[in-house]
Amino acid sequence: MNRLFFAILHYKMFLKSLILRGFKTFADPVEVEFTENARITAIVGPNGCGKSNLLDATRWVLGENNPRDLRVASLADIIFTGTTAKRALSLAEVTLVFDNSSGKLPLAFEEVAIKRRTFREGESEFFINKNQCRLKDIRDLLLDTGLGEGTYSIITQGQVDAILSSKGGERRAVFEEAAGINKYKFRKYSAEKKLIAAEQNILRINDLKIEVGEHIITLEEQARKAREYLEIQSQIKDLDIGLCNRMIENINEKKDRLMSELDRVKQQSQTKKQAEEKDFEELKVLKDEHRKLEIEIDDILIKLEEDKDKVRDIELDCRFTDGEVKREERILSELEEKSREIKEKVELARVKLKEGMKKLDLSSTPLSSSLETVLDQASNLVSKLSSIFSFFGKAKPFSLDLGDNAEKEEAYKMRLEMFEEEKKRNEKEKERVCFALQAHRTQLENLNSKIGDAKAVQTTPSMLVQKKQVKEGLSQKIAVLEEKIREDSQSERKSIDEENALAISLAKLEGELNGIREKLSLEYNLSLEEAATLPQKATNISKTKSEVESGKQKLRALEPVNLLAIEEFEKERERLNFIETQLTDLNSARDNLRSLIIELDIKAEQTFLETMEKLSGVFSETFAKLFVGGEAKITLSPGTSALESDIEISVKPSGRKWLPLHILSGGERALSAIAVLFSLLKIRPSPFCFLDEVDAALDDANIGRFADIVRDFSAQSQIIMITHNKRTMAVANNIYGITMEEPGVSKVISMKLAEAA
Repeated sequence: MNRLFFAILHYKMFLKSLILRGFKTFADPVEVEFTENARITAIVGPNGCGKSNLLDATRWVLGENNPRDLRVASLADIIFTGTTAKRALSLAEVTLVFDNSSGKLPLAFEEVAIKRRTFREGESEFFINKNQCRLKDIRDLLLDTGLGEGTYSIITQGQVDAILSSKGGERRAVFEEAAGINKYKFRKYSAEKKLIAAEQNILRINDLKIEVGEHIITLEEQARKAREYLEIQSQIKDLDIGLCNRMIENINEKKDRLMSELDRVKQQSQTKKQAEEKDFEELKVLKDEHRKLEIEIDDILIKLEEDKDKVRDIELDCRFTDGEVKREERILSELEEKSREIKEKVELARVKLKEGMKKLDLSSTPLSSSLETVLDQASNLVSKLSSIFSFFGKAKPFSLDLGDNAEKEEAYKMRLEMFEEEKKRNEKEKERVCFALQAHRTQLENLNSKIGDAKAVQTTPSMLVQKKQVKEGLSQKIAVLEEKIREDSQSERKSIDEENALAISLAKLEGELNGIREKLSLEYNLSLEEAATLPQKATNISKTKSEVESGKQKLRALEPVNLLAIEEFEKERERLNFIETQLTDLNSARDNLRSLIIELDIKAEQTFLETMEKLSGVFSETFAKLFVGGEAKITLSPGTSALESDIEISVKPSGRKWLPLHILSGGERALSAIAVLFSLLKIRPSPFCFLDEVDAALDDANIGRFADIVRDFSAQSQIIMITHNKRTMAVANNIYGITMEEPGVSKVISMKLAEAA
């Protein structure tokens, strides 16, 4: 039996896990796993710990966008807002992972993950197996799987309250959603809106038809007048284009004559200009030669002055050197005379020395050695005094009277030495003067030779005269050529004046041509080339001008004219035809909408009745399981349309009579409402069913029945329950506890009872 049960389950898709990150109080990434053999999962925890946030996350990832159903003020509030210990996050993300081994989802994957992500800026992203997609793609994927819109994969306490509500509208909304007739009601509502709009459009178009008809009558007269105006305007256009073509021909002929004359004048001017350029070149050459001659004459004058200065300098050097030679010859003569005098003095000193040596003999005198010593010292002193006097130019001899012959001899020796010394100095001075004299004589000879050479190469004044004559000839040629250039310039100015006059005439013709061009372009949207190809040609310009003016007077007489009247008349006539056609279509559409509303009412009523009949049978079976031996039925109030009648739920517990729900006890009423919801779930099955504290109002006896029916329905759908009841927890295969160890942050604790068993 168990193998068969699991074999059946193998061919169904089931929810494998729910992954949350940053959703409401789930700040940290959390994964809630649902194994294949754990058909019932209980989610438990104290109030305010975030249990219902798991249901909100499931609802949100399946496409819910209504903040009220998600229990927030705006979609941005589903993102974790932070606590004193944790900072706020910038996004929220929820993922549902399905086992698709059965291929229920139309994707070639054994596992399919649907993920939704949102940011604080309000932007949302959707993914199927990590591939980004649209919300519509997710809804299309879940279509016909029991997880789409209008299914009962999520059952809340609010739906139980709606069934128990005394307001027929709230109860009816639950059953209409189960029957799937909301689409018919929406289509009917849309068709009724279109019908009202069609009725209004028919009234408005009828008014518009009358208005357009009256307008057409006015436009018809204006169009006739406009056609006459356009006909006259067309005639004027033909005449005016012909006149323009003729004027263009005349202008072109004049332009050709002027262009020919202008070319001739330009050719003459070009010839004169070339001749003038040649004269200018020749004048430039002459002026360059004249300038060169002036430079050469200046150079000759400078050279003459330089030669004169050079000869003058050499002559001055020569006179100076000659004076030096004469001075040195005089000095040499004086030195010769002095040499002779010294020679005589030397001879006289030698004679006297010889005589003194004969008389002086101290060998026999007492103290001869001492005397000799004294004499030697005296002799040395005299020699030094003689040298001093000689240094200061005192050549005068002085005598040393010793009182005896020895002293005189020594004195004569000293004088002799002094004379010899003076003789040597005199000889040296003579050598110096002779050398200087010889050098100055050689220099004098060279200077005399240079004077001759300078006078030989000195520039002659005749060359200067010759150059000046050539310069005068060039000056005359330049004057003649400049006069010729002035005459040619006057002639060229006349040619330029004539050329300018021709150019002005051509410009005037071009201006007339531009005026015609602009006229053709502005008035007739034609270029000169296009106008020339037209057949209109005026034979008589004055006559054509008169006809054009006459036509313009006729146009002024017709004014004001609505030239758009012709087009407006045709448009209004087409518009009237269109309005009549549209009116016919609107009448047809109105009839079709009325038929569609009737057809939708029939289909909705038929579908609703079929669903209610089927639901009544399933509800009766489910109720009998909950209340052993009991009976139940769902009926519509008689006398009204099935789509407007009240829905009555009647039950007959075992041993009791038929009772309406509001007569039962609170627990029995809640259990009966749960039976209705499970019956709806059986009609429209889902891979999983999320129950949010639907057992809150049940007592212990009814909790047991509720647990039994949950266990039975787990065979066809995974059951995920948020509950506080221990007996409900007892039937669960897995239990997940939600707690807040840290304030404001939910945490999941799992207990897998099936694996433990």
